[in-house]
Amino acid sequence: MKVNELRTQRAGLIEQARAAFAGADAAKRAPTDEERAKYDEFMKQAGLMKADILRLEALETEERELAQTNAEPNKPNPKIEAPNLNLKTKLGDSEIRAAAHYIRTGDGSGLKRDTSFGVEQRASNNTDMNITTPADGGYAVPVGHYQGIIAKRDELMIPQRVGVMNIPGIGATVNVPYDDGTANEFVSTAETVGFDQDAPVLNQAAMTLVLYSKKCTFSYQLLNDEDSRLMEFLNDYVGRALALTHNDLFITECLASGTAVALGAAAAVTAGDPETLSYAIKPEYLDNCAFIMARATEGKIRKLTGNLYQYQATPANGSAPNPSPAQGGGELVGFPIFNSTKVPVVGAGNKSMLFGNFSRVGMREAPSLTFLRDPYTGAGNGQVILYYYLQTVYKVLTAEAVLYGKHPTA
Repeated sequence: MKVNELRTQRAGLIEQARAAFAGADAAKRAPTDEERAKYDEFMKQAGLMKADILRLEALETEERELAQTNAEPNKPNPKIEAPNLNLKTKLGDSEIRAAAHYIRTGDGSGLKRDTSFGVEQRASNNTDMNITTPADGGYAVPVGHYQGIIAKRDELMIPQRVGVMNIPGIGATVNVPYDDGTANEFVSTAETVGFDQDAPVLNQAAMTLVLYSKKCTFSYQLLNDEDSRLMEFLNDYVGRALALTHNDLFITECLASGTAVALGAAAAVTAGDPETLSYAIKPEYLDNCAFIMARATEGKIRKLTGNLYQYQATPANGSAPNPSPAQGGGELVGFPIFNSTKVPVVGAGNKSMLFGNFSRVGMREAPSLTFLRDPYTGAGNGQVILYYYLQTVYKVLTAEAVLYGKHPTA
């Protein structure tokens, strides 16, 4: 028996089950035992038939899949398979190749799924590729490409390494409440005496997303000469640019909205500058503190000497000091230190050091990194343009938890 015939019979059983209660409904009374028995029998048969329908549907799916597997390998099924538009890069034997194939040709069939035949199959998007309709051009970055970009971003992105707070929300602006007062201690309370009345002092910060974008242009020749190594290049290039963008926004906000602490000299680091910063912060914020500064600034601190190296273990056999790795991992006066070119170097009036509990800085990112392929704008010059864009914003939520060291002007 065919699936459609079973569905028709099952619909009839459900109608009979409804009719079994028709008399009770019309008389506005409870169903009799006989009416309930009829209803139960009809629904029982309908349930058994539903199981038969599911079995037949599964059988037909397996038969279709088997037929597809046994089909002639060089004879594509026009309903399921999409043409391989570039023989150098296969349509989609891996997600990386599928993404590279899409970048070269605009054929996104390897990145999409269609379940109209009962099983998931790659299928072409039956429309022209354009930059006006998001569904036809605005792909979210393919999974493998996205992971590659994010992996490279995470190697260099300081906000994530120092524990910046991710702020959820919907819409362009989210008003984030934060504690804007001093936490008061509990009050000693005698028996039968009323509890001490207390409440936090709240304020709010408006976090409005800003769009950031990058455009990459590739010639047809480059796209055709490269295999999937193109993805390695894009992962590295876009990932590094993404990290630098986040670092710039994060550090700019910290230097603009944090709390200033005066350093010892206008154009030099002095012994005691790191301690000045680290001891200026309130002890309740010490659980997650770190230094951020330019690598050159750290180098100046490490080279400060007296009888012994003050901020570096005294090197053995006269060898040179070994500063912290570029991506952090070293310490300064007991706290982690991270390097970034986005922090100004030592100089009169400059803010050359950041120190604080950076979990008191909020970050929003919505949507995450998005990708668009435009084959039209540069077609006259034999070029394909790739657009990457995201929306993000950083905001210091507790200014006293984020300090920056500022050199005097003279």
